[in-house]
Amino acid sequence: MHRLLYRLLAIILGCLLVGTLAGFITGKRVGSDEAADRRRPLPNGSILCKPGPWGELSYTPFSIAAPDELLPVRAIEANGTRWFFKGYTADSFITLLQTTSLTPEQQNQLLGPAVFGVRPDGIELTPTSDMVISLPQDARGKMYQILAQSDENGDEVNFMPREALNEWFAASGVSPDTVALFKKLCCQRGGYLMFSGVSAMLSRIPTYEEKLHFLKALTRQQTMLLRLHLTPESDVDALANYWGTGCWHTDVRTMIESLTTIPGGTWMSIMMVLPPQPTAEIYDYPRIVDNPLEGPAVNRDCAWTSLNFFRDTPDPSFGTMPGVLKELKANYRPVPGSPRYGDVVLFARPDGFIVHAAVYIADDICFTKNGSTLMHPWMLSTTSDIVQQFAFQLDPDQKLTIKYFRNKEFL
Repeated sequence: MHRLLYRLLAIILGCLLVGTLAGFITGKRVGSDEAADRRRPLPNGSILCKPGPWGELSYTPFSIAAPDELLPVRAIEANGTRWFFKGYTADSFITLLQTTSLTPEQQNQLLGPAVFGVRPDGIELTPTSDMVISLPQDARGKMYQILAQSDENGDEVNFMPREALNEWFAASGVSPDTVALFKKLCCQRGGYLMFSGVSAMLSRIPTYEEKLHFLKALTRQQTMLLRLHLTPESDVDALANYWGTGCWHTDVRTMIESLTTIPGGTWMSIMMVLPPQPTAEIYDYPRIVDNPLEGPAVNRDCAWTSLNFFRDTPDPSFGTMPGVLKELKANYRPVPGSPRYGDVVLFARPDGFIVHAAVYIADDICFTKNGSTLMHPWMLSTTSDIVQQFAFQLDPDQKLTIKYFRNKEFL
């Protein structure tokens, strides 16, 4: 998906930023249900956030999906399945297959010259649809966990909240047979399902219309509408200080001050105080035309999204490893205390391998993009949901660690 920041970055940050790597190892370990007791449901279906310097916030969950015109159904089906096992050699991949319940015949099929390829940095597999669908569950689970750790599999790896599966497909126009096959191709970890093999799925769906419905359902994401409660009793100074980060202090103060004069109070969308870049991106899916027709494409993944949050003009170098390292070294420092609006959030495995970056908003909420492909929108999500999604990269007894970084201009 978006593994731009990986172990090399963790090691370099440990040298460049005092205490960074130690912070990952000894810092905040996050469980999937953390912060659940900090929120309270409201009668209208919204969730009241924990009180804090951000003021009185509530969010309303809702789902989004990519528009039909962004979904290249025929191209995805024609491309077939392409899996990359980063860091594996021929011998280690054979050993992996032998630790599963794959039959000798199935192993030989996966190792055939038309399917199995050796690269300097890993193994590339191009299994047929039949091979993908016939994988036993234990082999599927082991392979998926490895696939999720490489950015090259961004188009192949998808996640879905387990509890939302039936609802999302029921509203999509997808047949029960398609849903049953999808479930067979999924692996479960906590509250999320992980799926791979989109091309194999599409090859089994009889009509183009249903293929489109299936792909659209696959892009569906759970997000939220976040709102700030303002009343004549609100502390304008405190709220302007919190939400005015990033050269927006005057505009934010004027807006908040004006809205606090409304008798009885009002709820203001947080989009009204976000900087231009995230305001333009939020709830949107990337389009192919968003990248230039000539010249290198911009890798607009989680790191690009996070480091460009306060910029009027995005820096394309933040989609590259050298650009990310340069920016973090020059302009960011570990947060000495509690996180605040605009901090960059890095999610890491216990060994320091960084799997995701986001921007802290308030309470348990981040601005995030969970991949660089058109399947992944810019949206708001809870850190606990992000942790559950990326738990597929961990062993069952491991947990992600979270570390916060702040632009030194805001320290």
